[in-house]
Amino acid sequence: MEESTHLKSNMECIEEEIAKLASNQLHITTYLDEIIQCITVLETSQQQSPSPSSSSANPYPISPSSHLPRMKLEAPRFDGSDPLGWIFKINQFFKYHTTPKPECLVIASFSMKGLALAWFMWMTRNDQISSWSGLLHALEACFSPS
Repeated sequence: MEESTHLKSNMECIEEEIAKLASNQLHITTYLDEIIQCITVLETSQQQSPSPSSSSANPYPISPSSHLPRMKLEAPRFDGSDPLGWIFKINQFFKYHTTPKPECLVIASFSMKGLALAWFMWMTRNDQISSWSGLLHALEACFSPS
């Protein structure tokens, strides 16, 4: 008799735990549904009303794959050699990271070294470079073979 009472007690405990797990599962599922709904609303509003400043500030539109984890890449370094190769690589770097144009100039300054850094510092101090495209043109004019 005592064994059946003990067995019944264990079964009740198991049933209570199963009920708790089911309740937690339902809570998590509901919460995830709410998150998905919020994301859908945000994506829909972003697609329907892109702000004018975001399209001009960011030349590289966000693609659906941008929700995937991104590789951490370092900006290519430039020492004055192979300017066309560096221009290609840095543009690819900025495209990959969807970097807004106004930030490209500042980020590129961190990738300069040696002769290229000295040149960039002089050009910046003398207000010779004011935009990303201006830097690329000046860099190509100075460092490309004639």
